[in-house]
Amino acid sequence: MKLCLFVVCLMSAVAATADMWTNRLGRAFSAKLIAVDDKGATFVFTEDGATNVLSFSKLSKDSERKVCDIFDFAPVPPRVAATFNRAVSDMKRIRDLREDGLLTAEKAQERQAFVMKVFSEICQEKGIASNVIIRLQKRIR
Repeated sequence: MKLCLFVVCLMSAVAATADMWTNRLGRAFSAKLIAVDDKGATFVFTEDGATNVLSFSKLSKDSERKVCDIFDFAPVPPRVAATFNRAVSDMKRIRDLREDGLLTAEKAQERQAFVMKVFSEICQEKGIASNVIIRLQKRIR
């Protein structure tokens, strides 16, 4: 009985805060967006309370944009994935060197600025929108 009551309460809470979303096939669904990462968006579906991750490739462009706006997130475009991964790795290495005392704060900032500059230039050359570049830079830091 208590479990049934909990499930009903959970379903009510999800339904009260759910939004409408659309997949690539144009099918609408009601769900609450609870998380986002490079794998996709995690939803709690109003219909059955199930939690599922939908990859960005399964969401409509409008729903993908809405997810990214809510979380101030940008999935890494495939054409700059290697550059993004290299920038993340470089920034981690700079932080490690700084923490180990092998770089001064000033030198670390210079190197970090250089990594971000190179990343931005490559993204611009590959036609990545400036708002996506800014969101990706936040993830690199």
